[in-house]
Amino acid sequence: MNPRHLLHASLAFALLGASSGWAQPAPSCGDTTKVSRSDTLSSIAARCDTSEAAILRANPAVEGSDDLRVGQDLKLAASTDQPTTERLGSLAREAGSALSGMAKDVTSSVDNLLDKNPDLRQRLGGIGDRIKSTDVDVSKAEVSLTPGNGTVGTTVTVSAKGLPANTAVVIGGGAPRTAYEVLQQAKTGADGTLQATVRIPDWSTGQERFVVTVAAEETEWKVRSAPFQITGTKL
Repeated sequence: MNPRHLLHASLAFALLGASSGWAQPAPSCGDTTKVSRSDTLSSIAARCDTSEAAILRANPAVEGSDDLRVGQDLKLAASTDQPTTERLGSLAREAGSALSGMAKDVTSSVDNLLDKNPDLRQRLGGIGDRIKSTDVDVSKAEVSLTPGNGTVGTTVTVSAKGLPANTAVVIGGGAPRTAYEVLQQAKTGADGTLQATVRIPDWSTGQERFVVTVAAEETEWKVRSAPFQITGTKL
Protein backbone atom coordinates (compact mmCIF):
# COMPACT_ATOMS: atom_id res chain seq x y z
CA MET A 1 0.00 0.00 0.00
CA ASN A 2 1.16 3.52 -0.84
CA PRO A 3 2.53 5.14 2.37
CA ARG A 4 0.25 8.13 1.85
CA HIS A 5 -2.80 5.85 1.57
CA LEU A 6 -1.67 3.95 4.66
CA LEU A 7 -1.42 7.21 6.60
CA HIS A 8 -4.89 8.30 5.46
CA ALA A 9 -6.37 4.93 6.41
CA SER A 10 -4.74 5.05 9.83
CA LEU A 11 -6.09 8.53 10.46
CA ALA A 12 -9.56 7.47 9.34
CA PHE A 13 -9.59 4.50 11.71
CA ALA A 14 -8.36 6.69 14.55
CA LEU A 15 -11.04 9.30 13.91
CA LEU A 16 -13.78 6.68 13.63
CA GLY A 17 -12.70 5.12 16.89
CA ALA A 18 -12.58 8.46 18.64
CA SER A 19 -15.93 9.63 17.28
CA SER A 20 -17.69 6.46 18.44
CA GLY A 21 -16.41 7.15 21.91
CA TRP A 22 -17.50 10.78 21.80
CA ALA A 23 -20.93 10.10 20.31
CA GLN A 24 -22.79 8.72 23.33
CA PRO A 25 -20.84 7.64 26.40
CA ALA A 26 -22.68 4.94 28.33
CA PRO A 27 -23.93 5.93 31.80
CA SER A 28 -21.91 4.34 34.61
CA CYS A 29 -25.06 2.57 35.90
CA GLY A 30 -25.69 0.89 32.55
CA ASP A 31 -28.87 1.33 30.50
CA THR A 32 -31.21 1.37 33.51
CA THR A 33 -31.15 1.98 37.25
CA LYS A 34 -33.62 1.29 40.06
CA VAL A 35 -35.14 4.32 41.76
CA SER A 36 -34.34 4.44 45.48
CA ARG A 37 -36.06 6.17 48.39
CA SER A 38 -35.68 9.98 48.33
CA ASP A 39 -34.18 9.87 44.84
CA THR A 40 -34.42 12.92 42.59
CA LEU A 41 -33.49 13.38 38.96
CA SER A 42 -30.36 15.22 40.02
CA SER A 43 -29.28 12.54 42.51
CA ILE A 44 -29.75 9.82 39.90
CA ALA A 45 -27.89 11.86 37.28
CA ALA A 46 -24.97 12.34 39.68
CA ARG A 47 -24.94 8.67 40.73
CA CYS A 48 -25.03 7.40 37.16
CA ASP A 49 -22.75 10.02 35.60
CA THR A 50 -25.40 11.31 33.20
CA SER A 51 -27.61 14.40 32.93
CA GLU A 52 -31.17 15.15 33.99
CA ALA A 53 -31.95 16.06 30.38
CA ALA A 54 -30.80 12.63 29.19
CA ILE A 55 -33.00 10.91 31.79
CA LEU A 56 -36.02 12.98 30.75
CA ARG A 57 -35.41 12.17 27.07
CA ALA A 58 -35.25 8.46 27.86
CA ASN A 59 -38.42 8.53 30.00
CA PRO A 60 -41.12 10.65 28.30
CA ALA A 61 -43.64 9.93 31.09
CA VAL A 62 -41.34 11.52 33.67
CA GLU A 63 -41.62 15.29 33.91
CA GLY A 64 -40.11 15.83 37.35
CA SER A 65 -38.60 14.10 40.36
CA ASP A 66 -42.01 13.50 41.96
CA ASP A 67 -43.00 11.35 38.96
CA LEU A 68 -40.40 8.78 40.03
CA ARG A 69 -41.56 5.66 41.89
CA VAL A 70 -39.28 3.80 44.30
CA GLY A 71 -38.35 0.43 42.78
CA GLN A 72 -39.03 1.61 39.24
CA ASP A 73 -36.53 0.70 36.51
CA LEU A 74 -35.55 4.05 35.06
CA LYS A 75 -34.02 4.20 31.58
CA LEU A 76 -30.79 6.14 31.29
CA ALA A 77 -30.38 6.04 27.52
CA ALA A 78 -33.03 6.99 24.99
CA SER A 79 -34.26 4.14 22.82
CA THR A 80 -33.49 4.25 19.12
CA ASP A 81 -36.88 2.67 18.39
CA GLN A 82 -39.77 4.66 16.97
CA PRO A 83 -41.82 6.68 19.49
CA THR A 84 -44.97 4.90 20.71
CA THR A 85 -47.32 7.13 18.70
CA GLU A 86 -45.37 6.40 15.52
CA ARG A 87 -45.39 2.66 16.22
CA LEU A 88 -49.15 2.70 16.84
CA GLY A 89 -49.74 4.61 13.61
CA SER A 90 -47.55 2.19 11.70
CA LEU A 91 -49.32 -0.84 13.16
CA ALA A 92 -52.73 0.64 12.35
CA ARG A 93 -51.70 1.35 8.75
CA GLU A 94 -50.29 -2.17 8.36
CA ALA A 95 -53.44 -3.72 9.78
CA GLY A 96 -55.65 -1.57 7.54
CA SER A 97 -53.67 -2.53 4.46
CA ALA A 98 -53.87 -6.19 5.39
CA LEU A 99 -57.65 -6.00 5.82
CA SER A 100 -58.11 -4.18 2.53
CA GLY A 101 -55.97 -6.65 0.61
CA MET A 102 -57.62 -9.72 2.08
CA ALA A 103 -61.10 -8.30 1.52
CA LYS A 104 -60.39 -7.89 -2.19
CA ASP A 105 -59.05 -11.43 -2.47
CA VAL A 106 -61.83 -13.28 -0.69
CA THR A 107 -64.65 -10.67 -0.98
CA SER A 108 -65.67 -11.20 2.63
CA SER A 109 -66.68 -8.76 5.33
CA VAL A 110 -64.28 -7.29 7.87
CA ASP A 111 -65.96 -9.31 10.60
CA ASN A 112 -65.41 -12.52 8.67
CA LEU A 113 -61.81 -11.58 8.05
CA LEU A 114 -61.23 -10.96 11.73
CA ASP A 115 -62.96 -14.23 12.63
CA LYS A 116 -60.60 -16.05 10.28
CA ASN A 117 -57.56 -14.15 11.56
CA PRO A 118 -57.64 -14.10 15.38
CA ASP A 119 -54.07 -12.82 15.53
CA LEU A 120 -55.07 -9.76 13.54
CA ARG A 121 -58.14 -9.21 15.75
CA GLN A 122 -55.96 -9.40 18.84
CA ARG A 123 -53.44 -7.01 17.31
CA LEU A 124 -56.12 -4.43 16.48
CA GLY A 125 -57.68 -4.86 19.92
CA GLY A 126 -54.32 -4.30 21.57
CA ILE A 127 -53.82 -1.07 19.64
CA GLY A 128 -57.25 0.17 20.76
CA ASP A 129 -56.59 -0.73 24.38
CA ARG A 130 -53.24 1.07 24.37
CA ILE A 131 -54.76 4.20 22.86
CA LYS A 132 -57.58 4.18 25.43
CA SER A 133 -55.19 3.60 28.33
CA THR A 134 -53.31 6.81 27.52
CA ASP A 135 -56.53 8.83 27.13
CA VAL A 136 -57.31 9.33 30.83
CA ASP A 137 -58.16 12.82 32.05
CA VAL A 138 -57.33 13.40 35.71
CA SER A 139 -56.88 17.16 35.37
CA LYS A 140 -59.79 17.79 37.76
CA ALA A 141 -58.92 15.01 40.21
CA GLU A 142 -58.17 15.94 43.81
CA VAL A 143 -56.49 14.18 46.73
CA SER A 144 -56.97 15.46 50.27
CA LEU A 145 -55.59 14.34 53.64
CA THR A 146 -57.27 14.36 57.06
CA PRO A 147 -55.69 15.50 59.30
CA GLY A 148 -53.35 17.78 57.39
CA ASN A 149 -50.60 17.70 60.00
CA GLY A 150 -49.28 15.50 62.77
CA THR A 151 -46.38 13.38 63.89
CA VAL A 152 -44.62 10.53 62.16
CA GLY A 153 -46.83 7.48 62.72
CA THR A 154 -50.10 9.41 62.38
CA THR A 155 -52.88 7.55 60.56
CA VAL A 156 -54.21 9.73 57.76
CA THR A 157 -57.42 9.38 55.77
CA VAL A 158 -56.79 9.77 52.04
CA SER A 159 -59.81 10.98 50.06
CA ALA A 160 -59.77 11.37 46.29
CA LYS A 161 -62.30 12.25 43.60
CA GLY A 162 -62.27 12.68 39.84
CA LEU A 163 -60.29 9.47 39.25
CA PRO A 164 -61.03 6.80 36.61
CA ALA A 165 -63.83 4.52 37.87
CA ASN A 166 -63.24 0.96 39.09
CA THR A 167 -59.50 1.24 38.58
CA ALA A 168 -56.68 -0.41 40.52
CA VAL A 169 -54.32 2.22 41.94
CA VAL A 170 -51.37 2.54 44.27
CA ILE A 171 -51.10 5.00 47.15
CA GLY A 172 -47.59 6.23 47.75
CA GLY A 173 -45.77 8.97 49.56
CA GLY A 174 -42.54 10.81 50.04
CA ALA A 175 -40.96 14.20 50.53
CA PRO A 176 -42.01 16.88 48.01
CA ARG A 177 -40.17 16.74 44.67
CA THR A 178 -38.65 13.32 45.36
CA ALA A 179 -39.54 9.77 44.33
CA TYR A 180 -42.65 8.41 46.01
CA GLU A 181 -42.74 4.98 47.67
CA VAL A 182 -45.80 2.72 47.37
CA LEU A 183 -47.52 2.36 50.74
CA GLN A 184 -50.51 0.26 49.70
CA GLN A 185 -52.79 -0.73 46.83
CA ALA A 186 -56.44 0.20 46.42
CA LYS A 187 -59.27 0.45 43.90
CA THR A 188 -61.45 3.40 42.97
CA GLY A 189 -65.23 3.22 43.22
CA ALA A 190 -67.76 3.28 40.40
CA ASP A 191 -68.00 7.06 40.85
CA GLY A 192 -64.24 7.61 40.58
CA THR A 193 -63.73 8.26 44.28
CA LEU A 194 -61.30 6.68 46.69
CA GLN A 195 -61.02 6.59 50.46
CA ALA A 196 -58.26 4.81 52.34
CA THR A 197 -56.07 5.19 55.39
CA VAL A 198 -52.29 5.29 55.42
CA ARG A 199 -49.76 5.71 58.18
CA ILE A 200 -47.07 8.37 57.91
CA PRO A 201 -44.07 6.00 57.78
CA ASP A 202 -41.18 5.94 60.21
CA TRP A 203 -38.72 6.55 57.39
CA SER A 204 -40.17 10.05 56.98
CA THR A 205 -38.57 11.04 60.31
CA GLY A 206 -36.52 14.18 59.80
CA GLN A 207 -38.73 15.46 56.98
CA GLU A 208 -40.94 18.50 57.41
CA ARG A 209 -43.52 17.61 54.77
CA PHE A 210 -44.95 14.43 53.27
CA VAL A 211 -46.88 14.26 49.98
CA VAL A 212 -49.31 11.43 49.21
CA THR A 213 -49.58 10.30 45.58
CA VAL A 214 -52.42 8.27 44.06
CA ALA A 215 -51.27 6.72 40.79
CA ALA A 216 -52.23 4.16 38.18
CA GLU A 217 -50.52 0.81 38.70
CA GLU A 218 -48.45 1.35 35.54
CA THR A 219 -47.88 5.07 36.32
CA GLU A 220 -49.88 6.32 33.29
CA TRP A 221 -51.30 9.06 35.51
CA LYS A 222 -50.87 10.33 39.07
CA VAL A 223 -52.48 12.86 41.41
CA ARG A 224 -50.79 14.40 44.46
CA SER A 225 -52.07 15.80 47.73
CA ALA A 226 -51.08 19.02 49.39
CA PRO A 227 -48.15 18.34 51.76
CA PHE A 228 -48.87 16.82 55.16
CA GLN A 229 -46.99 18.90 57.75
CA ILE A 230 -44.86 16.69 60.01
CA THR A 231 -44.67 18.14 63.52
CA GLY A 232 -42.42 15.54 65.09
CA THR A 233 -42.20 11.86 65.99
CA LYS A 234 -44.97 10.02 67.83
CA LEU A 235 -43.80 8.79 71.24
